[in-house]
Amino acid sequence: MRTTIDISDALLRQVKEQAGKSGLPIKRVFEQLLSLGLNQMEHAATPRKYRVKTHPLGLKQAFRGQSMNQLYDQMEAEDAAR
Repeated sequence: MRTTIDISDALLRQVKEQAGKSGLPIKRVFEQLLSLGLNQMEHAATPRKYRVKTHPLGLKQAFRGQSMNQLYDQMEAEDAAR
């Protein structure tokens, strides 16, 4: 299939250099690059499961269940009271 695309001169120059190094026609180098890019995009779109390990913080019972912002506000208030 024949199609027309607009690419930057710098990118075309890199493709031509790659074609010269590999001895392949420019058309084949474009096909390989597009195939690699599409495969990479496909794998990047697949989300991986990620598990966060929790660790006990050793908080006093009075502070449990509070958000980090609430804890920070409490620490600032205690510092200001000193």
